[in-house]
Amino acid sequence: MRVSLLQPRIIRGNIEHNLTVIQRLVDESEGDLLILPEYVLTGSLVLDLEADVHDWVIKSVNAKARINLLKGKYLLINTLVEIDGKLRNCCELLPPGDLQFKLFPDNTELNAGISPGTEQKIFKLFDKRFKVVICSDLRQMDKISTDGLDFLIFIYHFTDSNISRVMPLVKNVSKERKLPVLASSLVSDKNHGFSSFVNGNVVVSLSRQEGILEIEIQ
Repeated sequence: MRVSLLQPRIIRGNIEHNLTVIQRLVDESEGDLLILPEYVLTGSLVLDLEADVHDWVIKSVNAKARINLLKGKYLLINTLVEIDGKLRNCCELLPPGDLQFKLFPDNTELNAGISPGTEQKIFKLFDKRFKVVICSDLRQMDKISTDGLDFLIFIYHFTDSNISRVMPLVKNVSKERKLPVLASSLVSDKNHGFSSFVNGNVVVSLSRQEGILEIEIQ
């Protein structure tokens, strides 16, 4: 199974521009599963406290519907969604539309009215089993089982201030759970990428530039 970590250079709040960049990377990638970072269409809510989150939801739904994906490929994309009247930070697998909600939203998200998810889903593709951990959920790994998984996906946005704190946590999870971790981030005005494949003490990264990190999962 080949996995492509797509690391786009986005413009905060410019969904049309970001969609164009995402589509180009989707077209250029070789993976069976393509993975996009947290808040990839809009930029992080943490760095945009005045954002109209309901407008983000509406525009993100429209943008996701316009992504062209070759038959046989899958795309994991993170956006805000509204389901049953509740806002959630959500990773959606296209197709078929399976969802993983962020279990532990940060304070900025809670203040914006974003609700936590309630369960951790196991995704199954190409005889592989994996879970998706979104941002601050990583700090709650003691509450998340990884039994029977082939790998873990970590959706995040690395910055200059947090990378030295978060990457050791990613490595510890990989070593303690004996699992490869695929960490997906982006490049924008305040995020510097660093999408990574982490397997124990081995770390392979694409840092500070737009691009695609291609990974083979045996």
